Amino acid sequence: MISENFLRNICEENLITQKRVVSPDFIDCNQHVSESSYYNIAIDVLQDLHRELGLNECFSAEKTAPIVFSSNIEFFREVFVDEEITISVVLLPESINFRKWRRIFEIYNQAGELSAKIISQGAFFDLQTRKVKAPSLKLYEAFRSCNLVAMQDIEWE
Repeated sequence: MISENFLRNICEENLITQKRVVSPDFIDCNQHVSESSYYNIAIDVLQDLHRELGLNECFSAEKTAPIVFSSNIEFFREVFVDEEITISVVLLPESINFRKWRRIFEIYNQAGELSAKIISQGAFFDLQTRKVKAPSLKLYEAFRSCNLVAMQDIEWE
Protein backbone atom coordinates (compact mmCIF):
# COMPACT_ATOMS: atom_id res chain seq x y z
CA MET A 1 0.00 0.00 0.00
CA ILE A 2 1.23 3.50 -0.81
CA SER A 3 1.45 5.97 2.08
CA GLU A 4 -0.56 9.20 2.14
CA ASN A 5 2.73 11.12 2.48
CA PHE A 6 4.01 9.59 -0.75
CA LEU A 7 0.71 10.38 -2.48
CA ARG A 8 0.82 13.99 -1.29
CA ASN A 9 4.41 14.42 -2.53
CA ILE A 10 3.66 12.80 -5.90
CA CYS A 11 0.57 14.91 -6.48
CA GLU A 12 2.36 18.10 -5.45
CA GLU A 13 4.89 17.43 -8.21
CA ASN A 14 2.10 17.65 -10.82
CA LEU A 15 3.86 15.21 -13.13
CA ILE A 16 1.56 16.07 -16.05
CA THR A 17 -0.67 19.15 -15.99
CA GLN A 18 -3.02 20.85 -18.38
CA LYS A 19 -5.07 24.00 -18.12
CA ARG A 20 -8.68 24.41 -19.22
CA VAL A 21 -11.27 27.17 -19.05
CA VAL A 22 -14.60 26.08 -17.58
CA SER A 23 -17.40 26.46 -20.10
CA PRO A 24 -21.09 26.99 -19.21
CA ASP A 25 -21.74 23.37 -20.28
CA PHE A 26 -20.01 22.17 -17.09
CA ILE A 27 -22.09 24.31 -14.71
CA ASP A 28 -25.03 22.89 -12.73
CA CYS A 29 -28.05 24.48 -11.05
CA ASN A 30 -25.85 25.54 -8.10
CA GLN A 31 -23.85 27.66 -10.57
CA HIS A 32 -20.62 25.70 -10.09
CA VAL A 33 -18.98 22.74 -11.86
CA SER A 34 -21.24 19.71 -11.56
CA GLU A 35 -20.17 16.38 -10.11
CA SER A 36 -20.15 14.58 -13.46
CA SER A 37 -18.38 17.50 -15.15
CA TYR A 38 -15.31 17.10 -12.93
CA TYR A 39 -15.00 13.54 -14.19
CA ASN A 40 -15.66 14.59 -17.81
CA ILE A 41 -13.01 17.30 -17.63
CA ALA A 42 -10.46 14.86 -16.18
CA ILE A 43 -11.14 12.17 -18.78
CA ASP A 44 -11.05 14.73 -21.62
CA VAL A 45 -7.59 15.78 -20.41
CA LEU A 46 -6.51 12.13 -20.24
CA GLN A 47 -7.76 11.38 -23.76
CA ASP A 48 -6.00 14.49 -25.08
CA LEU A 49 -2.78 13.40 -23.38
CA HIS A 50 -3.06 9.90 -24.87
CA ARG A 51 -3.38 11.47 -28.33
CA GLU A 52 -0.68 14.12 -27.86
CA LEU A 53 1.84 11.68 -26.35
CA GLY A 54 1.22 8.98 -28.97
CA LEU A 55 -0.12 6.49 -26.43
CA ASN A 56 -3.17 5.59 -28.53
CA GLU A 57 -0.81 4.21 -31.18
CA CYS A 58 0.97 2.17 -28.49
CA PHE A 59 -2.36 0.79 -27.24
CA SER A 60 -3.28 -0.21 -30.78
CA ALA A 61 0.09 -1.78 -31.58
CA GLU A 62 0.29 -3.65 -28.26
CA LYS A 63 -3.43 -4.55 -28.31
CA THR A 64 -3.49 -3.50 -24.65
CA ALA A 65 -5.16 -0.49 -23.03
CA PRO A 66 -6.04 0.79 -19.56
CA ILE A 67 -9.41 -0.13 -18.06
CA VAL A 68 -11.01 1.42 -14.94
CA PHE A 69 -12.76 -0.66 -12.28
CA SER A 70 -13.74 2.09 -9.84
CA SER A 71 -13.48 5.84 -9.35
CA ASN A 72 -14.03 8.08 -6.38
CA ILE A 73 -14.33 11.88 -6.38
CA GLU A 74 -13.68 14.12 -3.39
CA PHE A 75 -14.71 17.78 -3.54
CA PHE A 76 -12.86 20.58 -1.72
CA ARG A 77 -13.51 23.98 -3.36
CA GLU A 78 -16.00 25.30 -5.88
CA VAL A 79 -15.12 26.09 -9.48
CA PHE A 80 -17.18 28.52 -11.55
CA VAL A 81 -17.79 29.34 -15.21
CA ASP A 82 -14.90 30.95 -17.11
CA GLU A 83 -12.33 30.01 -14.43
CA GLU A 84 -9.03 28.67 -15.68
CA ILE A 85 -8.41 25.39 -13.91
CA THR A 86 -5.33 23.19 -13.74
CA ILE A 87 -5.63 19.42 -13.96
CA SER A 88 -2.81 17.08 -12.95
CA VAL A 89 -2.70 13.34 -13.58
CA VAL A 90 -0.39 10.55 -12.44
CA LEU A 91 -0.44 6.74 -12.48
CA LEU A 92 0.81 4.77 -9.49
CA PRO A 93 1.62 1.08 -9.98
CA GLU A 94 -0.41 -1.09 -7.61
CA SER A 95 1.27 -4.36 -8.57
CA ILE A 96 4.84 -5.43 -9.20
CA ASN A 97 4.51 -5.56 -12.99
CA PHE A 98 2.17 -2.54 -13.41
CA ARG A 99 -0.73 -4.89 -14.21
CA LYS A 100 -2.87 -2.91 -11.77
CA TRP A 101 -2.61 0.79 -11.13
CA ARG A 102 -4.16 3.75 -9.35
CA ARG A 103 -4.72 6.97 -11.32
CA ILE A 104 -5.00 10.30 -9.54
CA PHE A 105 -6.39 13.48 -11.04
CA GLU A 106 -6.22 16.69 -9.06
CA ILE A 107 -8.21 19.69 -10.25
CA TYR A 108 -7.19 23.14 -8.99
CA ASN A 109 -9.30 26.28 -9.23
CA GLN A 110 -8.01 29.56 -10.61
CA ALA A 111 -6.66 30.53 -7.15
CA GLY A 112 -4.55 27.36 -7.13
CA GLU A 113 -6.63 25.65 -4.45
CA LEU A 114 -7.39 21.93 -4.73
CA SER A 115 -11.01 21.73 -5.88
CA ALA A 116 -11.45 18.01 -6.53
CA LYS A 117 -9.47 14.79 -6.45
CA ILE A 118 -10.46 11.77 -8.54
CA ILE A 119 -8.85 8.45 -7.67
CA SER A 120 -9.46 5.48 -9.95
CA GLN A 121 -8.40 1.86 -9.64
CA GLY A 122 -7.68 0.03 -12.85
CA ALA A 123 -5.51 -2.35 -14.80
CA PHE A 124 -4.27 -3.03 -18.28
CA PHE A 125 -6.63 -4.96 -20.54
CA ASP A 126 -5.82 -7.28 -23.43
CA LEU A 127 -8.00 -6.06 -26.32
CA GLN A 128 -8.06 -9.54 -27.92
CA THR A 129 -8.63 -11.88 -24.96
CA ARG A 130 -10.66 -9.24 -23.08
CA LYS A 131 -8.77 -10.08 -19.87
CA VAL A 132 -6.57 -8.13 -17.47
CA LYS A 133 -2.85 -8.49 -18.10
CA ALA A 134 0.46 -6.82 -17.38
CA PRO A 135 1.54 -4.36 -20.07
CA SER A 136 4.65 -5.08 -22.09
CA LEU A 137 7.88 -3.44 -21.03
CA LYS A 138 7.55 -1.31 -24.19
CA LEU A 139 4.13 0.01 -23.10
CA TYR A 140 5.35 0.65 -19.55
CA GLU A 141 8.34 2.56 -20.96
CA ALA A 142 5.97 4.62 -23.13
CA PHE A 143 4.04 5.69 -20.01
CA ARG A 144 7.23 6.33 -18.08
CA SER A 145 8.86 8.34 -20.88
CA CYS A 146 5.75 10.56 -20.98
CA ASN A 147 6.19 11.13 -17.22
CA LEU A 148 2.79 9.58 -16.43
CA VAL A 149 4.11 6.96 -13.96
CA ALA A 150 5.11 8.07 -10.46
CA MET A 151 7.47 5.20 -9.70
CA GLN A 152 10.18 3.92 -11.99
CA ASP A 153 11.37 0.69 -10.35
CA ILE A 154 9.05 -1.98 -11.73
CA GLU A 155 9.94 -5.67 -11.66
CA TRP A 156 9.17 -7.62 -14.84
CA GLU A 157 8.50 -11.33 -14.83
